[in-house]
Order: sequence, then C-alpha cells, then structure tokens
Amino acid sequence: MVSDDALLISHRDELISLGNDGLRPNWTFPAAESDIDVKALYGTPALLDDTLYVPGYDGNLYALEVETGLEVWVPFDAGDSLIGGVLASGGALYFGSDEGKVYSLETASGRSRWATPFEAGKGIWSAPTIAGDVLYVTSLDGSLYAIDAATGAELWSFATDAGIASPAVADEGSGFIFIGGFDSRLRAIDPVTRAEVWSVKADNWFWTEALIAGGVIYAGSLDGKVYAHATTDGTERWQQPFDTGDAVRAAPLIVGSTLIVVDTSGVVHAIDIEDGSASRSPLDLEAEVFADPVLFTTAFSEGGTTVEVVVVTTKGEVVRIDPETLGIIARVPLT
Repeated sequence: MVSDDALLISHRDELISLGNDGLRPNWTFPAAESDIDVKALYGTPALLDDTLYVPGYDGNLYALEVETGLEVWVPFDAGDSLIGGVLASGGALYFGSDEGKVYSLETASGRSRWATPFEAGKGIWSAPTIAGDVLYVTSLDGSLYAIDAATGAELWSFATDAGIASPAVADEGSGFIFIGGFDSRLRAIDPVTRAEVWSVKADNWFWTEALIAGGVIYAGSLDGKVYAHATTDGTERWQQPFDTGDAVRAAPLIVGSTLIVVDTSGVVHAIDIEDGSASRSPLDLEAEVFADPVLFTTAFSEGGTTVEVVVVTTKGEVVRIDPETLGIIARVPLT
C-alpha cells in the first residue's frame, strides 16, 4: 500500500512505513517498546486521508496516524481473528472476521455503525467490496453476500460449490460482480438477476484478487496460469492462459500494456495484455512471494516521475523492480 510519501509494508507481525528516499523505515507498528501482540498481519490495511486502519490476527482493528504510526482511537475488538482486508468508504469501515461476522465502524471514532454484525456461515478471509450502497462479501461458506451498506441487512446471496477466499470485484462497465473460489471457477454474477452470467473453470483454486481493465478480467490461479476473459460474455482474450510455472496467489498489476504477475516461487512475469505472450524474460527473486506487488511512484521536484513495482518476499526483503526491463533497482532488507 502506498501513501503520499511512503510505502506501507505488512510482514509477519509488523507493519512498516518505508520512506520514498531509498525506502528507509519511518516507523514500525507495533513499536519495539509496545506490549501489543497482533500475532500476525494477513489482511490489507485501508488508508483514508491521514489514517491507516489495520486488521490484526489478534482480533483487533487498529487506527493509526499514517505519518507516525501512533494509535488514533482505542482498537476495536472483533472477538476473533481478522484475516481479510479492510475497506474504507464514505466515512465507514467494513471488514470481516474468521468467525464469519462482518462489521462496519465509523472511521472517525471506531464506533459500530450497524445494530449487529452481519453473520455469514463461515469465516471471511477477504476484504469487502462496495458498489453504490451495496456491500459485497465473500465467505468460506462458498457464498457471495450482498449487504445493505447502511444497515448491514442481507439483500441477497449467491451460493457456489466451495469456499471463497478472494474478494469480489465489482465492474462498472459490465455491471457484473466477479468471484473466484475454491471450486476453481471464476464467475460473473449479475446483481440484478442475482444469477451467474458466465464462468471459467481452472485446474485449481482462484485465490487472488482479479484485475479488470479495458473490459477484460485478469485472474491468476493456483494451477499456475493467468486467465484473461472479456467481462461481458467471458470470451477468452488470449489463445490460451499464460503459464507461469507455479501457483499464483498475488494480485496482478498493469503498467502500460504489460501485466505484471508474481508467482509463489517468486518469479516475476511480464505479459503482453493484447496476446498473453511473455513480453520480456522473467525475473527470479529466489524467494517465495505471497503478498500482492504494488506500484510505487516517485515524483521529483524538478518535474517527472519514476514508477517501480515493489515486491515483498518471505525472506523479508523489499525488492524494487523496473517494470520496463524487469531489472532489480534495489533489494532492501526489512530487518
């Protein structure tokens, strides 16, 4: 995640703010002298204005000043582990717990907005998605839930054959909601008819957030392939899915006409979005990667900007990559 002048990295049980001047640490949460034990940080935080909202595996949602890492309000205790990410929208926070409850809080105070949490059948391992006044939540019970964002009341649901751990993706162009799940299917759901419009079957789970751009949805699967389909009717855009050679858990990025995908073994692939071919030789980071890569843009006082792809490996390194060449700019250890 990127703020105005810092890169925010979650690694194991720490959140680290790295400055754009060489990505040196600004602060770490929890601080070394703190008695907070978040246990782990799996879910993606949400950034709104100058506050960062961080879900902890200890069951607490923390609100931090983005400049200092200091707490803004008393942590909200959800009572069970927070594994999925947080959504911040319109002065409200939305997130789910491993117990299957979905919460909404006021961003300013951390107070609950709903009379009671929404309850799914099993755990929530992804961040909610919002479109208009409807919140979309996926669950390990295999369902997509449409929830009234103001009240937390269920509007409707769509059941699949297996759990869903990736977030729903709302597409304004087609009007559809997209979900990928443990039944190895990527589905387009029409929220008006509440029915499946089309689906694609992979050889393993979809367990990453899909990306929509230019009327095409791009999704990686644990079968080691990246799929590209037209959002409107599911037409395959490439002659065949792109084969990375290993499972894909991290979300893809687009830089210009190139799709950047990092597989779990830590190989970075550059894919031509037009035909699905490799546009340059892959880069092997020689370390596993499960976290989503991010784009990091640096603006210079004399004008102009540079864009980097930043990847965090399981070895605790921040790797800065030139997306044009897939060359490594720097490797920065987090500890």
